[in-house]
Amino acid sequence: MSSSENPGSGWKSRIAATFAAMTMLAGCQAQPLYGTMSAQTRSVSVSVADSRVGQTVRNELVLGFGGEHPDAAYKLDLSVSSIVGGLLPGGVDNEFSAARATVTARYTLSTVATGETIKSGSRFADAQLDLPSQNFAQERAKLEAQDRAARSVAALVRADVAAALAR
Repeated sequence: MSSSENPGSGWKSRIAATFAAMTMLAGCQAQPLYGTMSAQTRSVSVSVADSRVGQTVRNELVLGFGGEHPDAAYKLDLSVSSIVGGLLPGGVDNEFSAARATVTARYTLSTVATGETIKSGSRFADAQLDLPSQNFAQERAKLEAQDRAARSVAALVRADVAAALAR
């Protein structure tokens, strides 16, 4: 029986390798992408919205930043626009049978104390939808597509803000 077949042989080298791996991992500065937020990210107030789609984006951002903060250190000025356009003409009257909802958010992140702009930018997201023949169903499909696109835009803006505040 060789030493490698002995149960328990080499346990010292395995322990040393495990200890070395744990030591190297202890120095890592990686953070989870969707993990907990720092106190900085939670201290962001979002401007008031002026449309239904803008309110959806704002609500997603406020929830993502941990709620409303009256004494926030940062202010996010947000301007949201939305458009729904036809994509695929079809049918007898050449009516559109599919469409795309596009939501665009323009934002500026600044400090409350000094008013200094930390980051500004624009993000957009699309959501496709089918347009059925019933008018009510068309309106509901448009609203739901706008909501999907608004949630996607909010996630992109939140990621931008978190990256800017992490620097």
